[in-house]
Amino acid sequence: MKAIITRRKSERAYTIIELLTVMSIVIVLIGLLVPALSVVKKYGRKVKQRAQFHAIDVAMELFSSEFEGYPDSEELDQASTPANYCGAMKLCEAMMGQDLLGFHPDSDFRADCQDSAGKFLYDNPSPTSFNSLTATEKEDNLMARRGPFLQRENANGYRLRNIYGTGNTTSTFTNEELFVLCDVYANVINKRNTGERGKTKIGMPILYYKANPAGTTHLISSPPGTTLPTAYYDYKDNYDLIKLGVPFNPNPVHKLGGSNANTGSPVTVSDADAEAAFINITKDNMINISSGAPFRSDSYILISAGNDGLYGTRDDVFNFDK
Repeated sequence: MKAIITRRKSERAYTIIELLTVMSIVIVLIGLLVPALSVVKKYGRKVKQRAQFHAIDVAMELFSSEFEGYPDSEELDQASTPANYCGAMKLCEAMMGQDLLGFHPDSDFRADCQDSAGKFLYDNPSPTSFNSLTATEKEDNLMARRGPFLQRENANGYRLRNIYGTGNTTSTFTNEELFVLCDVYANVINKRNTGERGKTKIGMPILYYKANPAGTTHLISSPPGTTLPTAYYDYKDNYDLIKLGVPFNPNPVHKLGGSNANTGSPVTVSDADAEAAFINITKDNMINISSGAPFRSDSYILISAGNDGLYGTRDDVFNFDK
């Protein structure tokens, strides 16, 4: 009988074609996964921004309950200085005070942080003047404070110079030490002084617009020969702040603003276009009346520049659902 010889089968190796096929599949899967991860990341930031707005909404109701109304948002202070103290700064003062130590009830929302009698209320923007107060006056000052209505760690309060740099805001606002609340999108390199604390990258200022309770329209113009009805919101409440431009990129211009003061770029968005853009992103299209109506016509609007850092684009985040 013939012997049967059993040969051990050698292990079969992958061919180059098979390896290339697997690699191609992996590359395709990665190509599909990366955009999905980007979308999830953007959605996560939007949820975080909505959470910040919710915290501000709660804090604003506490403020309104204690002081019988929301803070004003006009882009001037009680000294009637135009473009001196805008809605974003007034929001920060109401929530945190202009030194982040709480709101002083004697405040007139002035850029110089004084009351009507010229007494300094905050340790900002002139610490020397505030420090001239006696120890008793300082203690009384702090005892009179209300809040802060937001947790300091989550408020994202930063000075104008932290966002736009030194020398870029003084032509518009009288002091670069004033605080604003920033959104959660870390687009801006924090321009800190030596030894100054804070995150390496911070967000853009949160825009604040208070509604006019006498408002009757959300239109930007009236028919010839007629008087423009009272608007619910004034788009210019933060106009000059927006016109400071995009600190992390000098080329784009906000659709809600005009020229970039940092680079001296020519005005590419007119007042009418900026107003139309504001109305377009805040209008409640479910209300079909000739005069138009915005969201939250009886309270206030908050706007974050969103992921791209530009005000007036589609990824802006609001304290209402569109």
